Amino acid sequence: MYIQPLFSMTEVSELQQVMHDYPLATVIAEGAGEVEINLLPLLWVKAGPLGRLTGHVSRSHHLFSKAPSIRTVTAVFQSPNAYISPRWYINGQKSGRNAPSWNYVAVQAQGRIRFIDDALWMREHLNALAHSQEASREEPWSPTQADPEFLESVAARLIGFELDIENLCGKRFLSQQRTAADRDSLVQQLAQDPGPGAAAVSRLIKP
Repeated sequence: MYIQPLFSMTEVSELQQVMHDYPLATVIAEGAGEVEINLLPLLWVKAGPLGRLTGHVSRSHHLFSKAPSIRTVTAVFQSPNAYISPRWYINGQKSGRNAPSWNYVAVQAQGRIRFIDDALWMREHLNALAHSQEASREEPWSPTQADPEFLESVAARLIGFELDIENLCGKRFLSQQRTAADRDSLVQQLAQDPGPGAAAVSRLIKP
């Protein structure tokens, strides 16, 4: 990931928070001259200096069938994103030095993958993954509410994996290069914009 110093995220806790908040990752596996790319929900767990990512795929999934040849795995997590109109820049309008842009936050984690064929591990992983998304709801759903035989049959068709994070970096591209007046204008404009990620991005920008 290309990251200019101004936009670099250096606090490990912030990087980990992005992975926790936006768990659907683009997972890129490389090995034997091939690249396998998938969207997978990953759960960040505390382990080692940078943490560990856990996930699962079906036993018929290419990621598992190609496991012996996989060397490096990269997981990219991304926040909501939004188009930035040049009309929203207050100082930019005065100088004429403005252009369309895009605001987003992205985190890249890399490590080696290992697959885990263990029923207890899978049950605990699925429980933790569901809890991480349901905990803030008024009436959270729990795997205990599902038919045990159904969950067992689902889990049996899955294979788990872990990835100990060896390299971690992130990019916060939220108009930091602009003036405080410009950023304040962006927050107001994005909050009213109908774009699907606009309101969420407005809450990420620091005035």
